[in-house]
Amino acid sequence: MRYHLSPKNTVIVRGPASIILLAGQATVLGGPIVANQTKIVASQKQLPIETETGAELEIAGELAEIFEIQGSTIPSSWRLAATALEQMREETSVILGPPDVGKSTLCVYLVNKLLQSGLTLRVIDADIGQADMGPPTTIGSAVPTRPIISLQELRPDRRLFIGTISPSGVEQKLISGIQRLMATGSKMLTIINTDGWVSDFAAILYKINLLTQLQPDLVLGLTYSNEIEPILGGVRFHSMKVAAAKDALERSRVDRRFIRADAYRRSLEGAITRRVSLEVPLILPAGLRQVSRSDRRVLNNLIVGILDEEGYLAQIGILMGIDDEGAWIYSRQAEAPRTVEVGRVKLSTSGSEIGFL
Repeated sequence: MRYHLSPKNTVIVRGPASIILLAGQATVLGGPIVANQTKIVASQKQLPIETETGAELEIAGELAEIFEIQGSTIPSSWRLAATALEQMREETSVILGPPDVGKSTLCVYLVNKLLQSGLTLRVIDADIGQADMGPPTTIGSAVPTRPIISLQELRPDRRLFIGTISPSGVEQKLISGIQRLMATGSKMLTIINTDGWVSDFAAILYKINLLTQLQPDLVLGLTYSNEIEPILGGVRFHSMKVAAAKDALERSRVDRRFIRADAYRRSLEGAITRRVSLEVPLILPAGLRQVSRSDRRVLNNLIVGILDEEGYLAQIGILMGIDDEGAWIYSRQAEAPRTVEVGRVKLSTSGSEIGFL
């Protein structure tokens, strides 16, 4: 359908949908939309499109939801955060907040605004449960070169396999992974997006430990009220409270599971089952030192990370079985793996989560 967006208004499009700018000028999260280029809004996602002068859009999708609001969805505190980061240039900022406050959305907005300021920056996606720059259970880093509408548009230059979808139980592994992605040797502004585990005592301790080890120059705390006060109160780093995204899309556990399944499917598209020799080290999850031949079935369907010679993730796969000749892994074609690391999430070959170790 052809949609006229009034001047100084925003239309929010919830997917699945596609959008084309036909006439006028419009932006998404601070980044300009190029005319006649199709933008895809995935299921369980949304895009806020705003214009100062008016715009003509083509919006397609039988299940798309469309509603228009006056003004912008961008909180004024987001603009202040972008201004603060412009002054930093070669330092580090960590984004904290509970689920569904717009952490990834803020990250996209900051990327777009900072690129317009001519800055070089690195984004680290450390949300292993709702990862955008790779499949769930992984973290990754990328250097944006153009405006984006989602972190999914970024192509990671390095990824690490964590193996599970919650930081609980892998806190230090996750922190060490983030530190490794930060250690690039080149100085640039770094933005670290984190998960939404903030509310219970273990989560508070984890986030305080995370900040203590990362030593950020600025913490951006997204919040509806005071959800992250115990975390910010437990450290002495410079912090800014940032308003939650307006009209943020709330998701249920079922919605999040659907999003993860879609991400797994994308990463496994074109996969086949192939044998990996037992000469390739098979690293089992912490606490599972050895599995007897009769108990090997417990490992079936566990997600695996296929690692390169430097320990970075090349592909994810699914462990289909182990015999005396090697491991049978369902994955895309990749160079000969140097290591296979077994995670704790059980997947079907269609990408659905079917259990946890």
